Amino acid sequence: MTDETDPWGLDDLDGIANTLITHRIGEWEVMIGGGPDRYVLTAQNPSGTRIVNAISPAATATEGDDEDDDDTIDLTVGDQAIDYPREYVLDRSEVLDAIEDLHTGQFPTDRWGITGDA
Repeated sequence: MTDETDPWGLDDLDGIANTLITHRIGEWEVMIGGGPDRYVLTAQNPSGTRIVNAISPAATATEGDDEDDDDTIDLTVGDQAIDYPREYVLDRSEVLDAIEDLHTGQFPTDRWGITGDA
């Protein structure tokens, strides 16, 4: 894909050989990992005193609906296989929504976990 159709490089994340990309959005250092169809996104401010993790509204809306559902999803990020809590695993459209939130500086509580000082 070209930068015009995939400016964030999500198509480059294959979940095997290419599993982590970084960007700067405003003041935020952003890391997107996983691929090719499931991702995690975390960002921190320059001083590292505030960290935000994107949350899947779909995952949090279905929590507790099915006791047989796994609580974690295995993703490879930075060449390391990790079991992520499912609320942190995003689809492509959720990643794009999170990127837009970072651009606007708005962090709806149903889409973000925030740690540290503002």
